[in-house]
Amino acid sequence: MKEHGGVSRSRGRGARDNPPAQTRGPALLLERVYRVGIILKGVDGLIELVSGLVLWLAPALLRAILAPVLRTESDDAGLRVFIAHAAGRLDETLARGSSFFVIFFLLSHGIVKLVLVYCLLKEYLWVYPYALAVLGLFAVYQIVVLVQRPSVALVLLAILDIVIILLVWREWRSLARARPQRT
Repeated sequence: MKEHGGVSRSRGRGARDNPPAQTRGPALLLERVYRVGIILKGVDGLIELVSGLVLWLAPALLRAILAPVLRTESDDAGLRVFIAHAAGRLDETLARGSSFFVIFFLLSHGIVKLVLVYCLLKEYLWVYPYALAVLGLFAVYQIVVLVQRPSVALVLLAILDIVIILLVWREWRSLARARPQRT
């Protein structure tokens, strides 16, 4: 990244480095929202990857990590209930013998997200169509789960995923217009 007038800009933006003054504000805000959303996807991917590794290599460690959180007298009872519910669902899934699926899902989901986030932040144009397809499939899966087990948290996550998909699409179109076409 290079500094440009006190604002951090990515490399290779060409004409986008100096947008007209009237479009700088909204475009800059969308750019920041896009980057924050992509970074959140990366954090989510890292959490999934680490969770998959913990479940695979040390399954008892997850219970040991969550136990103190569930026993605290926190003011946020909703958070404790959410964690307990998620941990309970995970325990039920693992008890039914489908631990391979859960571990595979978390590892593959985490790795794919981390690779996509890296490539999107590096602005590799060829990655954007694949990223849109993968993120779209993740969103469809989330909507299917939402239909089967409705919850406010899943609705919010699905909306966030759809917003991120729209921002990735916007960024792709913007980068494609800013870069000269190779023939």
